[in-house]
Amino acid sequence: MAAEPQWDLGRRRRLARILSPASGRAVVVAIDHGLFIGPLPGAEDLTQTVAAVAAGGADAVQLTPGAALSAGRELIGPGRPTLVLRMDATNVWRPKPKANPIYHARVASPMDAVRLGADAAVCFLFVGYENDRVEGENLETVASWASQCRELGMPLVVEPLALQPGGQPVRDPDLVRLMVRMAWEAGADIVKADYTGDKESFRRVIRSIPVPVLVRGGPRCDTVEETLIMVADALEAGASGVVFGRNVWQQPDVPGAVRAIRHLCHEGGTVPQALALAGQAPAGGGR
Repeated sequence: MAAEPQWDLGRRRRLARILSPASGRAVVVAIDHGLFIGPLPGAEDLTQTVAAVAAGGADAVQLTPGAALSAGRELIGPGRPTLVLRMDATNVWRPKPKANPIYHARVASPMDAVRLGADAAVCFLFVGYENDRVEGENLETVASWASQCRELGMPLVVEPLALQPGGQPVRDPDLVRLMVRMAWEAGADIVKADYTGDKESFRRVIRSIPVPVLVRGGPRCDTVEETLIMVADALEAGASGVVFGRNVWQQPDVPGAVRAIRHLCHEGGTVPQALALAGQAPAGGGR
């Protein structure tokens, strides 16, 4: 039997620090929004936010290079979350004149992820640029990073998102299936994808690729219960966990929100049980 490449041991060890070997799932909290849209309520003080997320027991936090350098001391020590390093930036979510094109820019590299002690690196894959050449350049960047990550034994998380003004919504199941397939075929070890709104369509998304799919939080849900129902449904469809931002650190009880999601992902709990951990009662009588 041929020996595995040397880099694969490092990759598998890092993946195991994100995806629990016991449950096969991960609870990742994204706090990289400042690079795209500035400081948001709940994340103005990055160190405080990371500390609250760590207190809840998140498996990993997703940070930009500057945030990792500033707040990274909250990640040091037993039982602390590991780091997923954001490598790119975009102006997609900022108000801008129509004439200004959307950009995708590199702000870090897989080697930076190694230097900062990360256990994964993450990047966007935008599908639907008005100019196909720009989409192709984005795809080339993802593929180049995937190659570098393989050389370094660094897992790569790819976050595919649709850019279709006036076109299909980002949660259209066929479009999401296309995007996650592109992300995997470009070299993703984990794909971060939008939930498509129902278990059956999301099950088809997950079955279209052989690597773990983590649910992307997207805009904040109206209630904690709505967030937890989405998590429970996605897990039932086969998701391997979540990467949530505002749906965690814009809650009144940030550690409680993390504990609630952990209860669903790692302990197989119910939504009412998870709500209790978040200090809330079911609005509709539970599930």
